Amino acid sequence: MIRVSISSKNNQVIQQLFEKFFQKEQLEYQIVSYSKNTHQDIYIFEIHQREDLKLIEEQPHFDYALYYVIGPKDYDLISECMRLKVNLYFSKESLTEDFKKYEVTMLHDIQDKFQYYQYQRNGIVSQIRLSHIYYVESLRHSIIIHSINGTMVERKNLKAFLDTIQSSQFIQIHKSFIVNKQWIQNIFSDHVLLKNAETLQIGRAYKSHIQLL
Repeated sequence: MIRVSISSKNNQVIQQLFEKFFQKEQLEYQIVSYSKNTHQDIYIFEIHQREDLKLIEEQPHFDYALYYVIGPKDYDLISECMRLKVNLYFSKESLTEDFKKYEVTMLHDIQDKFQYYQYQRNGIVSQIRLSHIYYVESLRHSIIIHSINGTMVERKNLKAFLDTIQSSQFIQIHKSFIVNKQWIQNIFSDHVLLKNAETLQIGRAYKSHIQLL
């Protein structure tokens, strides 16, 4: 289920565009009006002038969410939205055309952000979004999944995990660590610093991988 919130006076038109897209791609979704105190997967803001950016500035920015803005063809506004880490900017004057142009990008981002991983523990099958995983650690014949929800242990090796998820968002930096690239804060010569303040060592054999980021 992809949770979407819309902040717009033109809510119905925008909602219909996104509904058609989700239905075409056979994605399960729920669209609600924007509320600052709720956590959503996709935030859509319609803006008219610079003062409207305040709403985006006040909205907490989550790495696992997507932020779309619909506004006028104003390069200063577009530049400010990019500074605020908006993922896509749609021009109101050519909304339908921009929407079609960005459909492939939106689908790719949604698949990357909202893909689920199923794991088994004590015979019970559960699932977690890949975007919620900080990193995966190898320990003997098991893996430890470190995520925003805590840690989970599964009897599997790192190669099997990578083969299962088939995601470009994860990179192996050590024989014992696979990291979600979106949670990397800084890369140093021998370790990476994650956004949750943890540090992980970079193995010699994997330095060439990490240098490509």
